[in-house]
Amino acid sequence: MPEFTKGEVSILLSSVASFTASFEKNVVEVLQTQFRGAQPAEVNEVREQLSLLAKQLGIAQRQGALRIHDAHNPLLKRIVIDERRRCAEAIDLPLQKAIDPQLIKHLHREVRPLEEMMTTPWFLEARALRLPRLTDYISIRFAENALADKLVLHPREYDEKFHILEAPALFLPDLGYYRTKCSFRGAPIAVAYVDIDDFKAINTRYTETVVDLKLLAPFMEMVEAHVFGHGHAYRFGGDEYVLLLPNMGPRWAVEFLRELSAKVAAATYPGLEVRVGISSGTCDVDVDCFLTDREVLAKANLAKNFVKSRGKGRIASYEGTFFREDELVLR
Repeated sequence: MPEFTKGEVSILLSSVASFTASFEKNVVEVLQTQFRGAQPAEVNEVREQLSLLAKQLGIAQRQGALRIHDAHNPLLKRIVIDERRRCAEAIDLPLQKAIDPQLIKHLHREVRPLEEMMTTPWFLEARALRLPRLTDYISIRFAENALADKLVLHPREYDEKFHILEAPALFLPDLGYYRTKCSFRGAPIAVAYVDIDDFKAINTRYTETVVDLKLLAPFMEMVEAHVFGHGHAYRFGGDEYVLLLPNMGPRWAVEFLRELSAKVAAATYPGLEVRVGISSGTCDVDVDCFLTDREVLAKANLAKNFVKSRGKGRIASYEGTFFREDELVLR
């Protein structure tokens, strides 16, 4: 039976209220509109659980009895996961602007307590409650059309230098789009950060102009062809690329990157006496992932850097639930 501090109870009360409002807007109200006020039993059950949990937390706050029954743990875990991501997304843009350490610390004040809860025994032992989805009751197409915030994939833009891979500015909105699409289907997403090994030495040896023409252009064509039909590839810099792979789980993503590595290693570049290798890091995004879109990108980058610091030419991914560096493994 988890025991919380008064501060944690206050945070959980606020989180339950926010989570309830979101559930009402995105599930309850949509189903009421679609089915003339009728409501599935499972949806009403979740609403009752949320109401009971809010009452229990309110009593705990007033009486100082800060224990919550284990029966609430699956719902509490679901709420903490969703609220951690919501709070982190709310501070995402301000964090991009902030340079003052105290201001940054202040921005993290809502997220940090939720992250601390995620390391406690009750959270680790509980299985997050599976909430009713719109697609349990209506087809995917109707569910997507019923969303208050319409799903739109931005018009395609391409890297301004080569016009082969997609522009990096598209990555974050694309990931948000696919996270919603995949959540309706219970499908995962893989994000991979790919880096050309020893690129600086190649550039120094042959010059940037020659490398752009004879190596990077055919390399990117190879990446585009490999990703075609599976997702999107973005050029993030001279030797860095990001792949967005909807409906691709962790094992498939690793095999997919191994195949790309083999193609790259076997390729020849006329006029250049080089064999190119790549290092790749992946961040796997399932429907329960608590990371923001920007954090997903950063975690994939961290995994790529992990490979680069350990000999290059490999793939790294996370084994664990918190996407920490000590959870990274080479594949």
